[in-house]
Amino acid sequence: MQLTHMRFSGIFRKWRPKGKMYSLRCNQCGNGFLSSFALEAPVCGRCMQKIKSSDSTIDYDIKCTTCGNMGVIHDKTQCYSCYFRLQK
Repeated sequence: MQLTHMRFSGIFRKWRPKGKMYSLRCNQCGNGFLSSFALEAPVCGRCMQKIKSSDSTIDYDIKCTTCGNMGVIHDKTQCYSCYFRLQK
């Protein structure tokens, strides 16, 4: 059992990332994370997922200011098609 554990852990001791790694702090929550890119406005994966899910949430009680259809993107004043300019 110890022999296989030593082989498995030996793989990770030799592994090194290629290129530079940057230690960044999230602008939203303040938690630290690693990235291979030097980001100007770093956002961690957890906060990025929150941002994506809130942008895809639609409020059906509000009218779009552009086309007048019911249903706008959360915290916006336009519907999905007007906001992303998908109008025909």
